[in-house]
Amino acid sequence: MMRAVKIAFTTAALVGLGCGGYLGLRSAVEIGDSLESIQYIAPAKLVSDFARTQFLRADTDHARQAVMLQIQLLEQLERADGSFHAQDLTFAYVRLAMIEKAAGRPDAERRALGQAKARDNREHIRNVEMTDDKLESDVERLDRAFDKS
Repeated sequence: MMRAVKIAFTTAALVGLGCGGYLGLRSAVEIGDSLESIQYIAPAKLVSDFARTQFLRADTDHARQAVMLQIQLLEQLERADGSFHAQDLTFAYVRLAMIEKAAGRPDAERRALGQAKARDNREHIRNVEMTDDKLESDVERLDRAFDKS
């Protein structure tokens, strides 16, 4: 009887160590990946907040410069690290389109909306493409929500 208990205990210990090691390694890898993405959150948030503020309060030239800075930084971060996915890019392109519309540049507005729709289609799988008005209203709703917080 004692030998059976020793075998059962040894088997259970080996299975436990094997499962624990595997699950611990998976958790460590997930934590490492999330820490890697954290390094991009601060600069992306900082430039996104600056662009949103300029969009709401500055003239069209300064607002365009701020939004273009945001777009360039987020695209650079995506190119630098394939695991980083800038979800703010859709909104940045919509803001750029709204700025171009206010400045009276319809061609630039259409290009920016095209970029926004392409980004939105990559981020969300939908049967229906977003309309220009829906994209603009989403940005305005998001800005109102940020202003309340």
